[in-house]
Amino acid sequence: MKKILIILLILVAACAGAGLYLWNKPHEKAEDRKAMVVTAMTLSGAFTESEQKANSIYLNQVLAVSGTVSEVSKNQDGKTVIVLAGSDPLSGVQCTMREDGVKAAAGDKMTIKGFCNGYTLVVLLSDCIVP
Repeated sequence: MKKILIILLILVAACAGAGLYLWNKPHEKAEDRKAMVVTAMTLSGAFTESEQKANSIYLNQVLAVSGTVSEVSKNQDGKTVIVLAGSDPLSGVQCTMREDGVKAAAGDKMTIKGFCNGYTLVVLLSDCIVP
């Protein structure tokens, strides 16, 4: 009975240690990873054509997307959101910036680096920076 209790305590301690390690693991940042370079037109066109195929290529990848700014706004969390024009007037690439202070206006050409989170009516990029 004592052996079973000791083994059980060791397993609980190991699980707790693994849980603490995963909880305190540093957040992955876009600047720490190599980006796949793509234009906003190509990216939005790929998702419009075949979302499943585009997800297999771009989803959860770090992308460096270049294009023309079509809109700049703030989201409900107060983060700056920049939309790069896509292949269709109703689509584009929505980039939620990590930090405020990014200067952009409609018509500017820029490159934005961030994590691809999928597609709704636009391609979604999060934790974005201007490299």
